[in-house]
Amino acid sequence: MGISIICIIVFHYVEDCGIYHVHKNGWVEFFRNYITSSSVDGFLFLSGFGLYYAMKKHPDISQFYKRRFTKILIPYFLVSIPALCWNDLFFEKTGIKAFFSDIFFYSFFTRGMAWFWYILLICFCYLIFPFIFRVLDKAPDEESEQMRLINLFTFFTMIAIVVQLSNKGFFSNINLALLRIPFFCLGCFIGKYSYEKRPISYGTYGLMLLSLFAIQFRKGSKIIFARYSAAFLNISACILIAILFGKLKRFEKLHNCIKKFFEWFGKYSLELYLTHVTVRGIMRDYGYHTCYGRYELIMVAISIVLALILNRLTNLITKIRIPAIHHAK
Repeated sequence: MGISIICIIVFHYVEDCGIYHVHKNGWVEFFRNYITSSSVDGFLFLSGFGLYYAMKKHPDISQFYKRRFTKILIPYFLVSIPALCWNDLFFEKTGIKAFFSDIFFYSFFTRGMAWFWYILLICFCYLIFPFIFRVLDKAPDEESEQMRLINLFTFFTMIAIVVQLSNKGFFSNINLALLRIPFFCLGCFIGKYSYEKRPISYGTYGLMLLSLFAIQFRKGSKIIFARYSAAFLNISACILIAILFGKLKRFEKLHNCIKKFFEWFGKYSLELYLTHVTVRGIMRDYGYHTCYGRYELIMVAISIVLALILNRLTNLITKIRIPAIHHAK
């Protein structure tokens, strides 16, 4: 998660270089052409992976929904209400109707307003997770598991194709969320393998190598193939990093140092996403484009400070809310 949020921040820097025509070669060009925003797929993959463990340990669905939506919606509203209030009522002056349209994601579907689109996507994934979990967990054997995963992939891909063919404008607004749902399912699938301590098969290594081959054809490809190939590369990288960290354990001090660094970013990944997106949007509106190094560093520093504050506020509200519920009962 820590590596993924860092890559997302880097992607937004690379994206801004393209938007404002700041040409940079080397790693920036490589990132733009091959990595892009696929770290979001890594986020979803790891979320599905972790949720499988969570559901096995605490199978109460009502408690699952309560914990997950509390964890994500409290920080979302703490950030989005002032951010979108400023944007819609004071900066763009689009009015109160636009504010409610933005905060409840209606504008994401109608005009592709994508400041906090990931929150909508992960909430949808939380909603469908108990079904995905049941489908994969109740498979009688390994072959059935794999077929069920293929069926889930096919189902969500066919929905994307139908939407694209029937309404290209609507597909253009929502494809960055719609095309990522299969990789949440894949995370649940790999979570099951991990939970049951199954070894990594040669077939998995073969798919990882295939993802390296497929990424060569990403540039200029149709959007579904482009997103899927980048996602498979990122998820292969997730698995490879897990393997490397396992090997690194023999060098205990180095392992712990690297682990603590990335764990810190992973711990605050949601808060960093929310504050980073907000600060980036505001700086961009005022002409402080984060494709320039000095503004990027300022943006990252402010985002980290705000993420820490947001985490404290979320914890405080959660602690206040829980005793109040118990008292009411």
